[in-house]
Amino acid sequence: MTINKEITVALCTLGCRVNQYESRAISEYLEERGVKICKFSEKCDVYIINTCAVTAESEKKGRKMIHRAQKLNPDAFIIVTGCQSQLHPEEISKIPGVTYVGGNASKLDAARAVFDILENRYDSPVFGRLEHTGEYENYSVKFPDHTRVYIKIEDGCENKCSYCIIPYVRGPIRSKPFTDVVKEVECVATLGYKEIVLTGIETCSYQYGLTDLMKALSDIKGIERIRLSSVNPAFINPKFTENIKDIKKICPHFHLSLQSCCNKTLNAMKRKYNTEMIFRNCEALRSSIPKISFTADLICGFPGENDGDFKQTLENVRKLSLLSAHIFPYSKRPGTEAAELPDQLPENVKTKRCEMLSKAVEESRKKIILDFIKSKTLFSVLFETYEDGILYGHTENFIRVGVHGKKCLTGCIVKIRLTGIDETSKEPTATAEIV
Repeated sequence: MTINKEITVALCTLGCRVNQYESRAISEYLEERGVKICKFSEKCDVYIINTCAVTAESEKKGRKMIHRAQKLNPDAFIIVTGCQSQLHPEEISKIPGVTYVGGNASKLDAARAVFDILENRYDSPVFGRLEHTGEYENYSVKFPDHTRVYIKIEDGCENKCSYCIIPYVRGPIRSKPFTDVVKEVECVATLGYKEIVLTGIETCSYQYGLTDLMKALSDIKGIERIRLSSVNPAFINPKFTENIKDIKKICPHFHLSLQSCCNKTLNAMKRKYNTEMIFRNCEALRSSIPKISFTADLICGFPGENDGDFKQTLENVRKLSLLSAHIFPYSKRPGTEAAELPDQLPENVKTKRCEMLSKAVEESRKKIILDFIKSKTLFSVLFETYEDGILYGHTENFIRVGVHGKKCLTGCIVKIRLTGIDETSKEPTATAEIV
């Protein structure tokens, strides 16, 4: 290769934590080879957009970022990778400025493509590997860019839920070898990171024993907190509770991929659990692990969801007492079973139901915080950011707090007591005092 100038590349990441991890790996690959990584707002030689396709809005954002890159530098090369380009490679290749179209089969090909396209100056878009081999693409992130470190342990999903396109764009389940996960966590521990989040497309499908892995990681010196990015409600059964209840480093917080709390809707979604299982499994965890909290993903307005179905979800969500939730209107994904179902709901109905569900979750969050204030419960907070004299971070059970303190405490885990609710913050935040 005969490029005699400094190469500048900017990355834009859309979507999930897995994409965030993969973008960091792409960035590190390029930095190790002398490439300068810039902000996406800067004029660069190459732009890499790591896309998402979970909703129609996600795809809209992907196209928007491609157009933005083209405007920032009309002469730049644009590399598009991720779920959207995996799903619609031909469509993406026709957008002006796009030089390389890759998918999820080999994410680091997006990094390798930088050198290829700069050397060969292709006149028409080049396609990367789009066929999944069923093999895990094994790489590590050596220098994470967040205080809380994401560790990708799994890729792919085989659930084939009726509304979801992800199994088609991420391919079959494959997992990172057990010893390689341990080595990666040992590496970030030596750098001073204290909290890790195990993540994947379907993290609970980790093929080499998820609870065994969590136990092994808890033995690593320097690691003080272990989280799971998202869990299938069916996975956190009493056996799971029994296996993890005595692992002190596992945070008492689980993010549930609920989607609905109505049995009729869950059945139509082809989810492999029902509301009885949700409550039974959550109760087992609550009775075994102090201070535990639950957050969730929820979809409103699934085809055929009538007022009575939504009322069941609303009532059950209130009973679950969620700390927070990611609430989405159902997004029709061509190629999925749900896209062909009758009784597709209008957008205004979906929006209204999202608002009602959000209000119910907010009421639950406030009650949870007020109960902890009343009981004077002590928490430990990992401070992640500092702004205008206030440290922000999350308790072990994932309550976001703001505390007046010194910037030097960023990255530290500190004991606090909740004092109130910050009504002015853009994000739901509790106030607290260091003890």
